[in-house]
Amino acid sequence: MKNNEIKIKQGSSSLSEFVKRPLASDEEIEAFEEYAENEAKEEEIKDSLAKIYQDDQGNKVDVKKMIIKPKRGLLFNLFTFLIVLFIFGASIYGAYNYIYLKIINNNSSIAIEFEAKKEVMAGEEFYYDLNYKNEDSVDLTKIQIKTVYPDNFIFLESDPKPSRNNNIWEIAELEARRSGAIRIKGKLAGPVDSSNIILADIAYTPENFSSEFKKSAGFEIKINDIGLDFSFNNSSSALVNETNEIIVKFKAKAENYINDFRLNIEHPSEAEIIGVELTNQTNAAGQPANQAGTSAIPPSGLTVKANGPDAWLFGNFGKNENEFRVKFKIKEKKQPNFNIKLKFESPEQASSLPAGQAGSPDIQTVSPAKYHVFYEKDFIIDAVKSDLNINLIINGSPFDQGVDFGQTLNYSINYANKGDATMKDIIIMAVLESDFLDWQTLEDKNNGQVSLPAGQAGGNTISWSKNEISALGELPSGAEGAIDFSLKLKTQAEIDLSKAYQAKSYVQYSIAGKTVSSDSQSNVIINKINSDLSLTEEVKYFNDDNLAVGSGPLPPKVGQATSLKVYWTINNNLHELNDLRISIALPANVRWDAKNRSSIGSLDYDAQTNQVVWQVGRLPVSVYKADAEFNISVSPSEADRNKIMIILPGTNISAIDGETNTQINKTLKAKTTKLEDDDMASGDGIIQ
Repeated sequence: MKNNEIKIKQGSSSLSEFVKRPLASDEEIEAFEEYAENEAKEEEIKDSLAKIYQDDQGNKVDVKKMIIKPKRGLLFNLFTFLIVLFIFGASIYGAYNYIYLKIINNNSSIAIEFEAKKEVMAGEEFYYDLNYKNEDSVDLTKIQIKTVYPDNFIFLESDPKPSRNNNIWEIAELEARRSGAIRIKGKLAGPVDSSNIILADIAYTPENFSSEFKKSAGFEIKINDIGLDFSFNNSSSALVNETNEIIVKFKAKAENYINDFRLNIEHPSEAEIIGVELTNQTNAAGQPANQAGTSAIPPSGLTVKANGPDAWLFGNFGKNENEFRVKFKIKEKKQPNFNIKLKFESPEQASSLPAGQAGSPDIQTVSPAKYHVFYEKDFIIDAVKSDLNINLIINGSPFDQGVDFGQTLNYSINYANKGDATMKDIIIMAVLESDFLDWQTLEDKNNGQVSLPAGQAGGNTISWSKNEISALGELPSGAEGAIDFSLKLKTQAEIDLSKAYQAKSYVQYSIAGKTVSSDSQSNVIINKINSDLSLTEEVKYFNDDNLAVGSGPLPPKVGQATSLKVYWTINNNLHELNDLRISIALPANVRWDAKNRSSIGSLDYDAQTNQVVWQVGRLPVSVYKADAEFNISVSPSEADRNKIMIILPGTNISAIDGETNTQINKTLKAKTTKLEDDDMASGDGIIQ
């Protein structure tokens, strides 16, 4: 057979036979469907019965046997009841907490808040206003408000008065939507920038409710100033068994609320506080007020009185600067250095408890004395023990102090043999470290040997031995001496901020070439150079553009007024200045003629004193130049005829250097009718 042929067998089935087979009638089809449906139902019933007679594991169950399970007893039912009761109670308690403690309390049934200043000065009286309000629709009962004050808060009074102590108020009832307030008066005594937080808790019970709720509030106040300016002077080292001192100066500011304070001194056991001395002041009897523990009333009004071991009370400051000295002694050297702390404390005033407290309402209960620290100063001082006591003094002081460009530094070295034996071959060396000492101006009658370090134009040490001072060859026990010399600072030069504008000085000694130790060195003095403050003053009839800024006859004539313009220009580059003030007291026949202007500060005239004052105050380094101008009227009298008349007798400029903390005072030369600053109007200046 070929591949493309298809062979069809004749057999038991064929298309012709299928076509010939008769189709099923509708009745036969309906009967078949009914039969199939009945068969499916029987199968479903069998499956259901099989499941009934199976256990949990699918095995057949013998229905001929009956197994009866025991019935649960009374104990089981009671236990079940208790579990249900516990679950129900927990649900009720949870709902209570949610509804009352969360919803009622957190939805602020009561509001409470403080109102007060955010910043106050130390000792300034102020008010805390504590406001509270019932914001609920029901009355509140059993209300108690309790405050917790900052540690350095001094309570004075409150309205209403406290129910207990000075910080608890009890209120029987607060009606719905009603409010109240407590005003607390007091003051804070603490250091600048200290943070002081007051807290308040209010506890209350809503009407017809047994539970107590609480609400809290807080408020912070900072101290922005203490109202007193302090400055200190002391040596960086102290000789063992010698009297040493710390100089303290203080002055009340224009706004000050501290009227008295206690000085409390903390020190190690090896140090002894000898006492406090008022500087150049006398007591009420006219005697020097320099005895520790005495009550003094010096001319300035300052009073001081002992207040226990190493503590003194100061009062009646006045407006002037006050000065006192703390005298101390190092009894022995236990360590290389030691610390002395001066603590300035404000006393807490005695307060009275409200009526009904601490006995009879008519008796005031005074609280114990309590003090709050508002300022403190630490001094770390080197202890020096040596047989040869050596001390350095510059311009009359053993302490650091500010100096001016071009100023002369007068040095004095005092030495004394405190040992039991004679000291031989002593060499004393002064070490002077500064870029601004003019060594060409050195004056030394003992002709000490000046060193010349490489790369420097001048020296930085001066040495004396027995070759210059014969007494240094052999110095017996108890013998002493002094070496004096002087140097000038260089005049003002171009500012170079990479340099240290100061002169550091100290003295050390050696014996017969022995190595110098820390105990053979004197006190160290650092003289910081004050800022290069200068004032240029010009009096003109014509300005720089040759325009008349004055009026009237020139030169001035008797009986006639001549108006002149005064120009002031401030220059400052090195340090920030404080309390900068320029003033001039005009002569009797010179008057203010207005037309004034100033770039900073205020320029004013006092008619009663005939004084012109330019009050600048703080002058940052960024403001290197400032100027002002005003007119004056010159009216010569007959006594001035044919004379050169002084019109500005010497303007004064004063300031406090912010770096050296030193007062700067300068007085300019007098200005006359010659008008030295005006090229157009220059002449003999003789009054006609």
